[in-house]
Amino acid sequence: MTARAGEEPGVDPPRPATKSDPTQARRKISTQRHRGCRASGTAAGLILMVMAVACTPSSGAATPLGRSNHVTTRNNLTPDPSGVQMPTGNIPGWNLVYSQNFNGTGLPPDWRAYSGQPGSDPYGYWNPANATVSGGELHFRTTANNDPARSSTYSTGGVDFYGSPQTYGMYLVRLKGDYEPGLKISDIALLWPSDYTVWPPEIDFFEDSGGIRNAFRASLLSGPYGDNCCIIPEALGNDATQWHTYGIEWTSTAISYTIDGHQWGSVIHKSQLRSPAQWPDIDMNLDLQSQNLGPAQPTRPIETMTVDWVVEYTPSP
Repeated sequence: MTARAGEEPGVDPPRPATKSDPTQARRKISTQRHRGCRASGTAAGLILMVMAVACTPSSGAATPLGRSNHVTTRNNLTPDPSGVQMPTGNIPGWNLVYSQNFNGTGLPPDWRAYSGQPGSDPYGYWNPANATVSGGELHFRTTANNDPARSSTYSTGGVDFYGSPQTYGMYLVRLKGDYEPGLKISDIALLWPSDYTVWPPEIDFFEDSGGIRNAFRASLLSGPYGDNCCIIPEALGNDATQWHTYGIEWTSTAISYTIDGHQWGSVIHKSQLRSPAQWPDIDMNLDLQSQNLGPAQPTRPIETMTVDWVVEYTPSP
């Protein structure tokens, strides 16, 4: 955890926040905020610092919570598209409550696609038709000329899984992005409040900047209701155009991020937060999205992100 010159670690200057329906102008007050963090002079140093601690075995405290299991499986004889099978069963400290390998022809039950313009992002527009399922994968694509506000632009896709909201849990997402030099179509995996009228908190456990996708960030937005004041960022150099499993372990006392089963970055402890920051302690949903953060447009329809599977765990009793 680092801060820019003249700022306290983990606390950013106040900026206005807005509210939005999850299927309309979703979430991205914070995208604009993160662009500011990326422009800071500490970004390269942060990446180097985090790379030094990558691949440290992950750990996390458990807080009792109960959820009913909702688990899907792919035929074991069918090769997994990403080369890594979706996890099954419980693991030490965590009970599996949901898994999804997109082995169908449309969005699974309890998933919905975004529609409309992201908050505070003049370049983005979400079209539900851009989130499709085929071949055991969830695909995020672009469509030309269907932004009603602007011509000669491409829309992107985003989805919200609302079927298993929980306070505290572990989430794993197996995904890869497309190699798109010159573009700024960001791929993002995040936790967003299940009550979409409440924001913050928000936890982005994977967010790249598009383009060649050679690094990504994770960010805890811990400001009080309606206040985008307190962001704790981490960053890691990584080839996000290749398949990786990105994860988060979120408990009542700590948050840690993982890649391919290994912890990276600093563990964030509740005891670190200073007022007005607040620990996320409400039910959250898993969201996945691609979003254009700049004026550059694709020259043809492309696939911006591909997801093989997702799994969700609750802390063991």
